[in-house]
Amino acid sequence: MSSKVWGYVRVSKAEHQKPDRQVDLLMKEYGIPKEDIFIDSISGAKFERPELRRMQSVLREGDTVVVESLSRVSRSSKDLLTLLEDWQERGVAFISDKEKLDFSSTTGKLMLTMLAALSQFERDTLRDRVREGVASARSRGRIGGRPKTDKKALEKAVKLHVAGTHSIREVCQLTGVSRTVLYRELRRLCDLEQVESGHSSKN
Repeated sequence: MSSKVWGYVRVSKAEHQKPDRQVDLLMKEYGIPKEDIFIDSISGAKFERPELRRMQSVLREGDTVVVESLSRVSRSSKDLLTLLEDWQERGVAFISDKEKLDFSSTTGKLMLTMLAALSQFERDTLRDRVREGVASARSRGRIGGRPKTDKKALEKAVKLHVAGTHSIREVCQLTGVSRTVLYRELRRLCDLEQVESGHSSKN
């Protein structure tokens, strides 16, 4: 099977962008037939895109993917790297017109290495920030997890519920106590009452 050149276009639906400019570029500059151009109208922040996924299913070793710019593929360096590494492993070439990059060339391979290093740097930086945050919280006596519910607020919530003047939703809104915490406390008090009643009957 002979190799093919495919085009990929992405426009932002939220910004009401039109794909015509990108499609014209791919057709005129690279001779790609319109039927071989995949068009997504979706945010670049989303890695899962219908037409990108459809193109992935038809790509074969020796094929080439052409885009107007790197940002058309993804706005995330991590997701872009994932895709480029996948194509590299499958023997699929990738060309970005705006950046004048052919990722099968020496310059393109260097760019891929730099993207990998940048992505790793971002992951390491994020990991370090998380560790620093945990260490800082522990030094202040906070070791993570959800903040504890204020006891007075919880007592007020129970009293309002017992009074029957407000719905559960209203009680939670007034006191800032979550439904889960309130229900758990009500169950605890109910169990405690049953235990005390059992002791009284034995006496």
